[in-house]
This record gives sequence, structure tokens and C-alpha cells, in this order.
Amino acid sequence: MAQLAYSRLRAEAAAVLGPPWRVLRADKLTAFPIAVSCTALIGAFALIQHTTAGWWIVEHIAGVYQALPLPLILLRLPLSMLAPAPDLPAWGAMLQVLVVFALSEVHLGRMRTLITAVCVNGLTTVSARIMVIVGLHLAIGTPQVDQYELDTGPSTVVVALSIYVALKCRAYLILTITAAAMGGEAIALPNLAGREHLVALGLGVAAYLIGERRRLPLRRLSRSVAPPPPPTVAAGPAGQLTAAPAVPAAARTSIVPASSTVTASATASTPRPHGPDAVPPRPTPQP
Repeated sequence: MAQLAYSRLRAEAAAVLGPPWRVLRADKLTAFPIAVSCTALIGAFALIQHTTAGWWIVEHIAGVYQALPLPLILLRLPLSMLAPAPDLPAWGAMLQVLVVFALSEVHLGRMRTLITAVCVNGLTTVSARIMVIVGLHLAIGTPQVDQYELDTGPSTVVVALSIYVALKCRAYLILTITAAAMGGEAIALPNLAGREHLVALGLGVAAYLIGERRRLPLRRLSRSVAPPPPPTVAAGPAGQLTAAPAVPAAARTSIVPASSTVTASATASTPRPHGPDAVPPRPTPQP
């Protein structure tokens, strides 16, 4: 059992890591512009946050708190996933983004990776806002102290993209391990970040279902299910109507009635009478 799981995990890892590794060997880091750019931004934010002016910049352009007005949160969303996370060191965030974004760029494409990351970041932030509101009125959501916690970092985007790539590559064992790790984190650390990671799991599955849907070619489908031609009705003995066997369309064009052939040959062999204005043929001179 353990040997089977190991071989399965090895095959899935080869399917996930193989194509990005070949691209990396061929084009180096220039093949991953989104991953390199986001990693560099995380490193820049991590460096400047240790100064007074730098922290003010990070706080006012990328800092998200659920206690802030929703329009202000939406304005800061694009950069909030690259801002320093409260429970994640900068090198860990940079490593996560560099690896997962690079895998996504190869397996999903750059545009799909960027759109998925922005949408997941926005939807998880809005879901956190909903959980705070539900906890305020129904006492079943997240504690009210979480709305004053810094809600930044790339972890939710990394989780969603990992699920998307695992489903795309059919790496179901890696998918199970990732989902179990996020569920265990939510149980061990019941905070806002853990709940957002569970939301990111569902968003990763939804992104796969939306992005990888298959459309049937309607024209080919309509041709393949077109009804057969109606049978030909012929007169049988004693005035009974019998249905003649259906002839395929390709064979119909090659069938020529025998009567038309006989008539054509008879017409060609019979001399036509000359009309009043017709010129009679010249007699052939005999020697």
C-alpha cells in the first residue's frame, strides 16, 4: 500500500513539475514573468516595511482590515495579496509565490493565472467580511477581534492555484494532501486565515470547473443525430402499400433507372426526321 502510494505520488509530482522544469531549463527565469514580478514585490514590501515611511506606504496602499469601509478595501485588494502577512515570514511568502505561480504560468497560462489570483484574492476578502458580519449578528461566524487583524498575504491565492493545477494535472493524491493540510490548519488554528483557506479550496475547484469546461461542437452533434430519410412507399400486390428499403444518400446518386438508359440508347440510334427548313445531307459520291 505504501509502495503504491509512493509510486502514485511520484508520478503525480512528475506530471506537475516536469513541464515547468523543462521550460525553466530552456528559457531560465524569463519564462515566468508573473512569478518573478510578484516575488520581487513581496520582497520590496518586506524590506520597506521596517522603516516608518515604508510601513506607512504599505499600510495605505496594501493594508486590508475588515473594520475598514468596503470601498477602501476593494481599492487595496490588488496589492494586498503581495503585502506582508502577519503569520507568514517574508521568505516563506516569496517561496510560495515563486513556485506556485511558476507552475500555474506553465499549466494554466499567464492570463488565466493572473485573473484567477485577482478573483480569488477579492472573493476570499469579501467572504471574510461576510463571516465578520455573520459573527456579529448570529454568533456563529468569526470573532469580532478578527476584523482588526491585518488580512494580507498570498496564502489564499497560493491554495486556490495549487488546487487548480492539481485538478488540471489529475494529481488527486497531491490534491488530497493539500486539502487535508488546509483542513487541519483550520481546526488547529481557528482564526480568520484558516477559514479563508477553506474558502480558497472551494474557489480553486470552482476556477477549474469554469476555466476547463468543454463545449460540444453543435454543428457536428446535429449532423451526427440527424434523422434518417423517410422510407419510399411503393404499390404492392393487391393494392397494398409496402415500404421500400431505404437507400443511403451516397448510393442514391449512383443509381440510374434502367428505363432512362434504354430510352437514351434508342433515341441515339433512331434517325431524326428533317423539318421543312432543314438542309438535307449531301450524298456521298461513289467512284
